[in-house]
Amino acid sequence: MYADYFFGTFQHKCKDTTVQIIDDIYCEPEFARFYEKLSTGDDEDIKTYLEMFDSEDRVLEIGTGNGRVLKPLLRNEINIYGIEPAIEMLNYLSSEERSRVEVIGIEDLMLLKSSERFSHIIIPATSICLFDFKVFATFLLEAKSLLKDRGKIIFDFLNPTWIQDNDKSITTVKLDGQLFISGNFVKNDQFIYNIYTRGADGCKKLGYSIKNIYSIERIQEYCQQIGYTFCLLKATDEHILMEVTKHEP
Repeated sequence: MYADYFFGTFQHKCKDTTVQIIDDIYCEPEFARFYEKLSTGDDEDIKTYLEMFDSEDRVLEIGTGNGRVLKPLLRNEINIYGIEPAIEMLNYLSSEERSRVEVIGIEDLMLLKSSERFSHIIIPATSICLFDFKVFATFLLEAKSLLKDRGKIIFDFLNPTWIQDNDKSITTVKLDGQLFISGNFVKNDQFIYNIYTRGADGCKKLGYSIKNIYSIERIQEYCQQIGYTFCLLKATDEHILMEVTKHEP
């Protein structure tokens, strides 16, 4: 089963019975540390949010994670809340920050306890790629009950051309003396992220994350069907940033 989730050198390592397979790389401490280090300094999206929002806005973040976005927005007096399915991620947050985050996933959005509607919902860091389109489509429908009229959803995803161009490419990064090897490969309408490391204690870990390929055209078509207007905010070789706005019937 696991062999289908890996390619090349990662698939070879998967056959090594001494390698520990990690199903949730975002909660595994070494891989989470790697992700946190790589994201440090990558704050272009945060600058964008700070330009968009002010203290009058009420913002919901989908996938708060380690607080990379929530923390600086709170410091800038943005009234932001969040949902995060992995309770382990709350360890990265202060008690005040944790009080603003509910431990639920996007599939359980309607369980969110909120007495007021939001002006904005954000999904940073290409997180929508973690959801298949059916889950994301249901989210868009349910989010309408949480948004004010003219409320906006802002999200980004990896450019499908970039995904294809980087199919089976491998990157090596040394972090505090520890080597991490990672790469993506395309499989049908998904791309699967692979990562491997060997810790100082000799423990070998191999992880994967299954992601979904999105396109501007598919999102635009669906949003028009369910009562959102569509706006392409930014497109680069690697990322696409989009905004959809709710309209009451």
